[in-house]
Amino acid sequence: MIGVKERREIKACFFDLDDTLYDQLVPFKNAAKSIGILNDINYGKLFKTVRHYSDTLWKEAYCTGEMSLQELRVQRLVRAFHDFDIKLSEDNAEKLQQIYLDYQQRIIPFAGVVSLMKSLQQEGYLVGILSNGPVDHQLSKLKTLHIVDIIPEDFIFVSDGVGIAKPDKGIFIYVQEKLGLSPENCFYVGDSWVNDVIPSHHAGWNSVWFNFRKRKPLSDFNGYREIRNYIEVNGFETFQ
Repeated sequence: MIGVKERREIKACFFDLDDTLYDQLVPFKNAAKSIGILNDINYGKLFKTVRHYSDTLWKEAYCTGEMSLQELRVQRLVRAFHDFDIKLSEDNAEKLQQIYLDYQQRIIPFAGVVSLMKSLQQEGYLVGILSNGPVDHQLSKLKTLHIVDIIPEDFIFVSDGVGIAKPDKGIFIYVQEKLGLSPENCFYVGDSWVNDVIPSHHAGWNSVWFNFRKRKPLSDFNGYREIRNYIEVNGFETFQ
């Protein structure tokens, strides 16, 4: 049994899920094409807009009880497509959402991420997941990715189960206190500047920006480390 003092000395590395462990654009693009959306659309920008509305509605409507999860999923699509001058009815948005969920059952992890997790574990790191979203939905994706085969359920934290969602730094503080970890020994890998990099830093963690889309920082904050793929992670220097 690991004591509190020993646990606080352990280094830990937590990963975000969507667009950090797998490319979230792939199932979305396949779903959009399957309902006949084949115009000259920049799927990357469209999906970024969908995620913008998803994050906004999550905080302003879902977390306040004004909107159900299904309503959020429909409205984020309707509003995003509207911004691209595409009229998407709520019925078609529901259809697109269901097909999108079906394609999420075929997702595969980014090359090198599973090997990195196993290597960190072998070096004595506590490796876990910290993600926003509904518990069952996120666990389903982790099962598809076979992440649950290597990470114990006790080290998987999903916002709906915790009751706190990113970008609230409180979810990071909750995790470190729940597991008896010291913030300076905790690393967090995520793709979102707003939801991952900034709040993990404010919680006292070491922020690692998984910037595989090669985006520019949204502020002049520079207290983070950056990786663009998991194959080229240089040993464990990023997590030391």
